[in-house]
Amino acid sequence: MTGYSFSTPAVATGALNVNGPEDEAPDWDAIDWRAHEGRVRRLRRRIFKATQEQDWAKVRSLQKMALRSWSNTLVSVRQVTQRNAGRTTAGVDEEIALTPARRMEVAVRVHHTISSWQPLPVKRVYIPKANGKQRPLGIPVIMDRCHQARVRNALEAEWEARFEPKSYGFRPGRSCQDAIETLFNTMSGKNAKRLWVLDADLAAAFDRIDHDHLLSMLGSFPDRDLIRAWLKVGVFEKGKGFAPTEEGTPQGGVISPLLLNVALHGLEEAAGARYRKTGPQAGITMPGAPVLVRYADDFAVCCQSRQQAEQIKARLAEWLPPRGLAINEDKTRIVHLSEGFDFLGFNIRRYGAKLLIKTEHGGHQAAPETARDRDTQAARLERAGGHRPAQPDHPWLGRLLPGSGVQQDLLLAGRLRVEAHLQVGQTQPPEQVEDMAGRPLPRQVQQVQERPVGVRRPRARQRTGRRRAPAQVLLDEHRPAPDGQRHGVPRRPCPDRLLGRAATTHQTPAGQLHAAPARPAGQPLPALRGPRARRRPATQLTPALGELVAGGHPQGHPARLPRAPRTARTTRQSGR
Repeated sequence: MTGYSFSTPAVATGALNVNGPEDEAPDWDAIDWRAHEGRVRRLRRRIFKATQEQDWAKVRSLQKMALRSWSNTLVSVRQVTQRNAGRTTAGVDEEIALTPARRMEVAVRVHHTISSWQPLPVKRVYIPKANGKQRPLGIPVIMDRCHQARVRNALEAEWEARFEPKSYGFRPGRSCQDAIETLFNTMSGKNAKRLWVLDADLAAAFDRIDHDHLLSMLGSFPDRDLIRAWLKVGVFEKGKGFAPTEEGTPQGGVISPLLLNVALHGLEEAAGARYRKTGPQAGITMPGAPVLVRYADDFAVCCQSRQQAEQIKARLAEWLPPRGLAINEDKTRIVHLSEGFDFLGFNIRRYGAKLLIKTEHGGHQAAPETARDRDTQAARLERAGGHRPAQPDHPWLGRLLPGSGVQQDLLLAGRLRVEAHLQVGQTQPPEQVEDMAGRPLPRQVQQVQERPVGVRRPRARQRTGRRRAPAQVLLDEHRPAPDGQRHGVPRRPCPDRLLGRAATTHQTPAGQLHAAPARPAGQPLPALRGPRARRRPATQLTPALGELVAGGHPQGHPARLPRAPRTARTTRQSGR
């Protein structure tokens, strides 16, 4: 930087003013961030509520309190030096803060210079755009970025209560998906009436904002002079030197997106958007009024006819010049929804009565980045009946999925190379290469047997209200069903009904339990009475089941034998 020297003033880290550390700066890692963020959040909430009530004296008083808050300073420095992606980018003073001690020092300096800070010029850099052009950025120094974050916390809370409802760019809690959702709700459905769209874009909005008009909209904000200094600070570009700024706000500053939203406040009203203010439908667009959805300097207006879209475009062309802005004619057009338009990286188009929203490139899936993703995608395509795409050269492409129907040819010429050929019909098991003692050896890969997977249906309860038996009981044909609650295999008689009282237990004088002898295997069973007899005819007991019951319970403990049927239940069955 020949001929120029930029440096931030050094500030002693001794005693601070009120609302800050008294003796020395605390440890950065020992700060209770939840407490400080809670104080800032409550201050912003009070400013928001006072703005809704239009109590401007209270709003300015709370904003002064937020600007002097030590918690606001700490949270702002943390956001700039620790959380932002550009924390490693330095301004014209080549200063960054990436260590806890350095961040604490920056916080103390920012709090010392609340009322005496003089901004430094921004550094001009260029980044490429999608259309091949260059986008100019202005990078402030780290001290300016911390002060801008501190001022933004106080100013944003006021304007969030004043912004229009369908403004989604650079606002807390809103994103481009919210804007796309609003467009879908407006233009979807077979009875949609707003089928004409004015797709507009502003030409170099950040670089052409009128300073006087922007400062007049800020009103009596306490740090209005500091914002004026940031707008007039100038730009330093390598190879060109210093240049003053008479219009615009640097695109790259922390507070620049908020200032752009302030400058464009009132765009919906100028386009003719009207909303219901009372009743159960408060906030709904009135019939016949257009719907304007804006994201920063890009916006789309949904109209009911082409004439209405042309009228809105003419009104906006008169409303923008006092603010230093103009419509970019190259990117602005009026289209019918059947033709479609691109907005925020999405393509919105209506096909008959169906509205589809896709990406600008047609909604195609991007190519996978790894060999494993490529192989998985090709296998899915092949199972669906498509053709397997050509596989690029990759050292790991030999490890394709087993059973995919691909025969591999291993060509060992300096390095492993795999060529995959699609074959129709039954193929041989593929080979896989193992590296043993430095020599690649092919081995057979076991085929994976595919089997159908059944759909498990939820089990319903019986009409009696009892739970059905577990699946293990339902599948076990040799397990005797206990008596009493009649659990066990459905529609299968219990052992005590088949064998009579053969498996009952008796109490001996000695107090020991023993099992009574079972019915002989060759003796026929008594016929079942009642309704069950018509469903289950008398049958012969198999010797295997008779021996099993006679030998005792499968568990081997006589106390676990099935109990005898109750007398009352037997009487009821016999009397049917």
